[in-house]
Formats: sequence, C-alpha cells, structure tokens
Amino acid sequence: MTRSPTRRRFLAGVAATAATTGAAGVAAGSPATDPAADPPDADRRAVLQDDGGTDIESLLDDLVESSLEGQTASGATVAVVADGEVALTKGYGVADRESETPVDPAATPFRVGSVSKPVVATALMARIQQGDIDPQAPVSTYLDASLDDAVGSVTLADLVTHRAGFEMSNEGLWITDPDDLRPLPEALRTWSHARVRPPGEAPAYSNYGYAVAGSVLGTVVDAPFHEAIAADLFDPLGMTDSSFRQPLPDSLAEAHATGYGPADTYTDGEFPYVGIPPAGALSTTADDMARFVQLHLNDGVVGGEQVLAPETVAACQRQWATAHERLPGMAFGFVESEHGDVRTLRHNGGTPAFYSDLLLVPERGLGLFVAYNGADGGSAAREVLEGFRSELLPDPGSNAGDDGTLSPDGQPTRTDDLGGTYRSLRHSRSWHDRVTTTLQADTVEVSVADDGALVTTGGSVTRRWVEIEPLVFERVDGSERLAFDTGTDGEAIEYLHRGANPTTAYGRVGGVDRLSLHAALTVLSILGLLSAVFGWPTAAAIGWFRSGDDTDSGLAADPRRWRDRPAALARAVAAGAAVAVLVFPVAALVHLAAAPFAVLSTPSLTFAALFALPVLGLAGTVAALGFAARAWTDGYWGRFGRVHYALVAASLAVACWLLWYWNLLVPPL
Repeated sequence: MTRSPTRRRFLAGVAATAATTGAAGVAAGSPATDPAADPPDADRRAVLQDDGGTDIESLLDDLVESSLEGQTASGATVAVVADGEVALTKGYGVADRESETPVDPAATPFRVGSVSKPVVATALMARIQQGDIDPQAPVSTYLDASLDDAVGSVTLADLVTHRAGFEMSNEGLWITDPDDLRPLPEALRTWSHARVRPPGEAPAYSNYGYAVAGSVLGTVVDAPFHEAIAADLFDPLGMTDSSFRQPLPDSLAEAHATGYGPADTYTDGEFPYVGIPPAGALSTTADDMARFVQLHLNDGVVGGEQVLAPETVAACQRQWATAHERLPGMAFGFVESEHGDVRTLRHNGGTPAFYSDLLLVPERGLGLFVAYNGADGGSAAREVLEGFRSELLPDPGSNAGDDGTLSPDGQPTRTDDLGGTYRSLRHSRSWHDRVTTTLQADTVEVSVADDGALVTTGGSVTRRWVEIEPLVFERVDGSERLAFDTGTDGEAIEYLHRGANPTTAYGRVGGVDRLSLHAALTVLSILGLLSAVFGWPTAAAIGWFRSGDDTDSGLAADPRRWRDRPAALARAVAAGAAVAVLVFPVAALVHLAAAPFAVLSTPSLTFAALFALPVLGLAGTVAALGFAARAWTDGYWGRFGRVHYALVAASLAVACWLLWYWNLLVPPL
C-alpha cells in the first residue's frame, strides 16, 4: 500500500528557494507557548531546501532501497508527514523471507523498541494537562508503597528526561518465555534497578525509569499499562494496529513482520519480550505512526479531529531538561538535536531483531518514521535520515571562521582539571551484566593541546574543540558542542556532556574503575593461578619420577594423610580454588553464548548454579591466605616455594576481588 503525494504538492505555497532563516516556534529552552499566539500556518512553515521538483516517493525509494542493500533486514516501513498532513506511507521489501509477504504500511506491524518512549510520554502529558499527574511530585505518590525505596523522591520529569539516577541494566529487560512475563507493578518490584546517583545530577539513559513512568499511567487510569495507553491514546488517535500487549493479540502477531537477529529469526510475534513494557514493547504500523507524527505536527489534530489539546503537544515539545543552556537537551519523551538553526526532535529504538527511528521538525511541520525488521537496521536508518534531512532542510552551515575552522584563543578554563578518561553512564553497577555493559559503554580520552584546543579521542576518532565560554566547547568545524560539569561537591569536574547525546552523560573514570588496571590485574592473576594449576602437578610428577616412590612431593602425598602433611593440603586447596575461579568465567561465557537474553536479563537456575564455583573459590582463597601465613611460620617448602605460594594466594585474592567488583562472586538474586 502506498500513499504518496509529491513533494511539489505538499510544499505548495512554500517559497521555492533555499533559506537559512532562524527557527520559529518553540525554541530550545523556551517554555510552552500559548497556541493562540502561534503565527499563521503559512508563516510557521519555514522555507525548506527544495524547489518542489522531486517526488517525495522517489526520494524515499532511493534512500530506503539503497539502505537495505547488504542488511540483515529484509524489509522496511516508512511514514512521512509534511505541513501537518500525511504525505507518504509505504512498505519496502518483504516482511518475511520465506513467504515473501510484502511489507504493507497499513497492516504490517514492526517492533519499534525505544520509539515506544515518546508514545508513552505523550500519553502521560495528556494526563498531566488534565491535572491527573503532577510531573514535579515524587512518583511514589502514585505507585505501590513497595516501590518507595526504589524510586524515592524521583519525579515523573526526572524519569522522562533520564535524570532519575538509575543504573542502565539488562535486568528483567528481555524475556524469552511468555510464562515469565509479569504484570508491570510486579516486574518493577522483582527487577528493581539500583539508583546510583541523586535525581537530577546527571542524565543516564534508563529503561527502568520509563517503566516506572508507564506504571504511573496505569495507576492513574486504574488499568494494566497496555490497556491504559490504548484507552488514553491509541483508541482516540485511531492507532488500531498498535499494541504494548505481550504476547501480542493474534491478529497483530500473525501480520507482524518477521524479525531477523544476528543469529535467530523471530516469526509470528514470537520475538524476545520486554519485561518492563513501557521501555520498548510497542508494535505498530507505518500508518499508525503517521497518525502519531501528525498529532505532534498538527497541534493535536488528526483526521480533522482534535485528539489532544494544542497545549499538550506544545508541552511535550518544549525543553524539559538540559545539561547546559548552550547544549540540546530533552523534550518530554523526545531527544533534542540541531540541524543548523533548525531544532529537531528525535528518538530511535533497537531490539534484538528490529530497529526504528522517529524524526520530528516541529518548526517545519515535517516528520519521518522508518523501521527495519533487522537488528542491524541502525546504519540503514542513519542513511535514510541523513538523506532526508540534507534534501529537505537548509544546509546547517558552520560557525567556523573564514578558513572553515575555529581556532583556540589561549588555554581553556581549568585546563589542569579537564584531562582524563570519561565513560558513558549507560552501564550497570549492581547487576551481573556490569562487565558487558561497561565494555560496551563509550569511553572518551580528554586532553588539552599546547595551543589550547581540547582534544577528545574515542576509539579511533580524534576531534579538536575550542572553548566558547567557561567549560563549554565547540568542535573546530562548528558541528557540535560539549560541556563539563561538576558533581555533588560543586568543585571537581565529574561529568562531560555531549550535545549529540543529551540522554547520557560521561562520568570521569579513575582509581579502581580504570579498565587498564583491571586488565593488568586480570593478566597477572591468571598467570599466578595457572602456575599453581599446572606448575605444582608438574613439579609433583617430576619429584615422583626422580624419587621413584611416594616421598613428600607436594600433591603426590596420599590424600588420607593430608592432616599430617599440611603442605600438601595447602597446595591442594589453592590449586582447587584456582581451578574453580578459572573455570567459572569460561562456563559463564558458554552460557552467555547459548542464551544471551536469559543470562543477562533473567538468569536460569543452571546459570545461578555456576556461582558455586566462585563461592568455592572464595572459600579456598581464605584458606590459602591462612596457609600462606603458616608456610612461613611452620617452614613449608623452601624460600622459593613459600614465595610462590604467597603469590598464588595473592592471585586468588585479586581474582576474587575482580569477580566481586563485576558482581560475579555470588549468584544474581
């Protein structure tokens, strides 16, 4: 199914020349405006970079079909809104490779992941505008008392702008067995994510935070969350093929696009479920998302009906939080960004088998939704968004100098305090996925060059920045800004904020949190443990071979006589502990490879049973440390043997500390 007026048609009445005029309407950081004071539609439509000579369908055809080449995804679905009207909904490719069913924008649902979040936020804003919810009141006011400790004084505004202070964890996120799904209030209690910093101190993307926000909606409506959002938003808006219900209704499951993950294929709606649904459980069609986009670009009017009040839409789109007034921030459910002088609102979403992206340009009445049925759809969606923006929005230009670059003017403010390693706060602290989330978290090395430029290095990318005001920097090509911020003490530099990602700050990394330290300790510990596991048996075998009998040769001693031969017992205990500590990570990795969602989100009993190994390793370590002390007082072995045993005991202690740090010492509870 295709709905596709040309760009010439939907740009009718708009000037035919490119423009670089400033953004009109709701500017970043401005309060919600009075709709009655909004300029007429003709004035509100800022000039687009288009002469009306190219068909919008041709543009999307070129972009989407090209983006699908070489992808895991077999199909895509697209919706475009312009001047507040639906300009295009279209499907590309096939929803399922085996049946070769084409993607139908009106009838083929896609999983949209975190694009669910602005949908949830919009429903919440409607209730806020009705006076049913106070966004600045503690959300514990609306929730079960059992969640008081988890949420504390966190407000709905904190949750929706990712400033509640929760860690980013996979706990309870992905559920493979529908029998393991729980009602949202119970899921929040069972899979409670830790609060690791005070609310409002720094942004850190949180799926759990949005689940708590969705629970507020369910409580206020007095219905399960998926029913509450359907009654409050989907039904009035006419989104008849959209649902947060899990498992999906049969009609949607049967029509749903097949999801293609890195190694698995998910058909008939049987993809991994989201244990905390408001964070990303929405399945929807391009036609339904076109209505949602139209709602936000047409002052709440869809199909000639006033679905939401203009004030509600304006309140959703105004800025609710930012790390610094010179940086983009968060609207209510949307992420701000800038395309030159044009303010855009965006949210993307990824699941194990789908990817989606949503872009709104409120000041231009322009919006795009695109979704792919492949986990690697992110690169494809970026191609489409970039082509869409470059074709239809003015050239962002640059604030750089005549030579195209900004130049530093002396050393920046607090030069000596800026350098160091900064890591994205988007990682776990208390769950056993701490190691996987930390290794995946972006890390930036910061230094100051001799000429005063700030230098950041992330991976293989190095960029230079120039200070434009104290602790605020702009890239030398003028394309992005970043800012530094202090922590709770108000003195030391603790956070780095990038304008390209206002949902998550970067925290300064030092001391025992440095990965380089952990890598060095891991290598040294493994070498020490291997010297016990292989060195002592080898020495015992050599000693036995040379002696020709069972004389005292360490582990060759008769186990029944260990009480009389504590030196042999000491080595047996340390070697056994070393084996337990070394085998555990290998076994855990095997489990992770076989069932990644279960291991990271809802560990099975077999995975929990593996933790008997580090527990035994810990007990052996304590005993080995005691034996290490006795070895010197009781004269076990020679000097070299005693030193070696002490090093093995130390290696065990270091290994147990590493397992403790990464939440891998005791079973996940």
